[in-house]
Amino acid sequence: MDIWSWVGALKDELRESGKRQAVDSLDRMLQHIFNLEVAQARALLPEVKALAKSVDNPWLEVFVGHWEMRNRVGSLLEGETALPQVVALFERANREDARQCPQSVCVTQDLVACYANVDGAGWAEERIAVCDEALQRLAPSTGCFSCMSYEKADALLDGGRPKDALAFLNEQQGKILAAGQRIFSCMHEVRIATLLRLKRPEQAWAVMAEWDASAKGSEWPTQRQQRLMYKAQVLAQLQRDDEAWALLLAEDELIPRYRLFWLRALEELLRRAPERNTPALGKLLQEVIEQHGHHGAHRLVIQVAAISIPSALKRGDLVQARDHLTRAREHAGRLRRDCGAQALLESLAKQIDAVCLLDGTELR
Repeated sequence: MDIWSWVGALKDELRESGKRQAVDSLDRMLQHIFNLEVAQARALLPEVKALAKSVDNPWLEVFVGHWEMRNRVGSLLEGETALPQVVALFERANREDARQCPQSVCVTQDLVACYANVDGAGWAEERIAVCDEALQRLAPSTGCFSCMSYEKADALLDGGRPKDALAFLNEQQGKILAAGQRIFSCMHEVRIATLLRLKRPEQAWAVMAEWDASAKGSEWPTQRQQRLMYKAQVLAQLQRDDEAWALLLAEDELIPRYRLFWLRALEELLRRAPERNTPALGKLLQEVIEQHGHHGAHRLVIQVAAISIPSALKRGDLVQARDHLTRAREHAGRLRRDCGAQALLESLAKQIDAVCLLDGTELR
């Protein structure tokens, strides 16, 4: 059953029964999520949850829970702060009265994505296993097949297996095309990420061209930010710097998910434009570190610190470099598995010590 056809029919019934205002709030919440207006979506959530509870409809409860998590786990990259609710939602979606709801598979994606936010590398094998189980129940003709394929490929990348991820994506894309379906943007995204990990930016650019061609016409802001920030990464790797700089959106326009992509493009671009490594960038990096830390996204804190510490040292901000190392060490202690975190942090610490020795500052 198509989830949107079911929701449309249910909304008609609810409006006829006198719940028009609550249904309108549901519609507005979804619009806000698609438009990346995360605060506005969150503000409407209590009313929408109350609607789901009042009609005693398990499928609607799962539907609302999933879109809450798309806002929190998908857009805001929440980790441990969302994990208890995601686990509870997953258990709810797998009860007998909700198991046949098409959105129940999407809740599986929410669970896997939340563990990825907490510690993508540390939970990689478990994420792969959950994705494999879900994919066994999905037809390639469904959108959920693409979403779960994305999640498995992302887990393979986090597990340090980019060649396996690429082979898997080739297999899944073949199944999708054989089923007469188009390739969704999430598949383009993870394929490009895989090719960049394998240092194949020319091949990534070919995929980017396919993505651009499929995006002609209207795009939701979430689709636009995703595509443009990946395009900037590919252009930066190709050293087409002017084009990449032109694509980078204003940082305050980006939600946390796409700020991470923005930073990855920026990291490469700053190698050839050190004059753009400004205090304003330092302020942004501080915000990103604090946000990931607040949300219990431990591995993400370390990944951002690996970008922020070298950039801070290059602009002479030893205070920020030390602060971000301290924060990263705190979060490294909360990872499920180390997966190279301590070695990375020791390397960053040595960079700080080297600067301290040059200018006579007290070592860390």
